[in-house]
Amino acid sequence: MCFFNKLPRAGLILFSLLTAVFSTNSFALSCKDAFTGSAKQIIALDQPINVSTANLQPGQLLWRSQTFSSTFKCEDTDGFPKGENAYLWWDPTKMVQSIHNSLQVGVTFKSVDYNPVAQQNTLVGPGTTCRPNGNGGCRSPAQSQTVKVEYSVYIKATGNAPPQSGQITDNNQYALFQVDGVGGLNSRPDSNFRSYITGLGNIRFISCNPQITVVANNGSTVNFGKIPARNAVVGKIEKQMPFSVEANLTGAGQDCQGKTLMASFSSTYPTQDTTTILPTSDSGFGIVISKADAPLTWIPMNTPQTLGYINGSVISTNFLASLKWLSTTPKEGTFKASANIDVTFK
Repeated sequence: MCFFNKLPRAGLILFSLLTAVFSTNSFALSCKDAFTGSAKQIIALDQPINVSTANLQPGQLLWRSQTFSSTFKCEDTDGFPKGENAYLWWDPTKMVQSIHNSLQVGVTFKSVDYNPVAQQNTLVGPGTTCRPNGNGGCRSPAQSQTVKVEYSVYIKATGNAPPQSGQITDNNQYALFQVDGVGGLNSRPDSNFRSYITGLGNIRFISCNPQITVVANNGSTVNFGKIPARNAVVGKIEKQMPFSVEANLTGAGQDCQGKTLMASFSSTYPTQDTTTILPTSDSGFGIVISKADAPLTWIPMNTPQTLGYINGSVISTNFLASLKWLSTTPKEGTFKASANIDVTFK
């Protein structure tokens, strides 16, 4: 049998950071928006963000932005003809650490949550490449490349107490990352794209604690039953099983009405292509999740989905768990995979 389980709302969030490689030579790579030439993005929290005071344990997801998709054009500005990779360099101004200690503000890239730590980075892809000169070397400047980055911003609880007033007092701008090369940060003003967040003062801690449950064909578990391995065809959806996520607002608190609930899925199991949860890394099949009204549109991990607007006592949203073949020779036996569901306010 294959199982899809729902774990408690707040699961262990794993993240990794690649240690920066420092060099005595600083290769200045300039990366800007490929279409506008802009080197700056400001993600402004210009609407109130409501956070439940009942869910402030460390690592609890409080808010997640929309997914941003940006394409950057990188250029060799200092004569490094062999080319170099582009990276997301975290917290380039070293100010993220000064955000109120009840909050952790970070970036989700390729469905992984990164806590921005200054002088650390994450690989994006080739920023420039060699232009062969015919003699086994490379011509200068290196060939420009474009890199596409899809990301969102998250806010999590650290476990520290929020301000007694119930509201964060903060009007600063914080640079979350800079797109730059292997040699470190390019110090030339406006030469490299930076993403900033501002408006943390719009975060308000409210009294609203809905009870979240999963309803499936085996309690809170989706049971796929027995599936013959001989059916395996790479890319084929073998079986789809419905489940629903319910939010019960009865006695949840006086601040719930008029809010919109959002849900995002994550997993401690291996994943593939940001959407497929694997029972094991070599299982030969995986589980993908979709909204019931969009059965073949897979939901990426750590990507918010609307559950509904609160104007009553119960909100229920229908989803599908689908078994997808990844190999013609899948492993046989009893398998399970699980997902966490984090519910936040919009």
